[in-house]
Amino acid sequence: MSVELSGGSKPRSRAARINDFMFRLFLRCLAVIFFAAAIFTWLCAIGYWEGTNYRFDTMGLALKIYTAVMAVMLPVACVGLWTTLSWGRVIWFFAVAFQSVSLIRFPDLFQYPGLVLLFHLSCLAIYVIFQLLEVFIAKKE
Repeated sequence: MSVELSGGSKPRSRAARINDFMFRLFLRCLAVIFFAAAIFTWLCAIGYWEGTNYRFDTMGLALKIYTAVMAVMLPVACVGLWTTLSWGRVIWFFAVAFQSVSLIRFPDLFQYPGLVLLFHLSCLAIYVIFQLLEVFIAKKE
């Protein structure tokens, strides 16, 4: 007599569970960082600080477009990353791509564009490593 699990799937290995936990932790840490970036973007949009680049009504056109797009994309990406749903990663990729293109095109408008680009590249590299580990673990099982 044999007992079959419902759905016919095998239980996941310890390595797969650890990888899944670490991946979810990574996505949630990114969500917290994007939440802080969203708060900063909204504070700039409402004119919380004094200065030409810190008030929406005194910003140049390129910075206004950037601020408006990022003020919408960052909170949405934050929610999607926190819930670890696939659409959140898609919005995250779009937000990273838009911000990277903006930083490369207008480096003089932003503070520390090189550090932000390095951060995005390292986060994308970590994401790819997690995905490769998932494929490797699945093949090994």
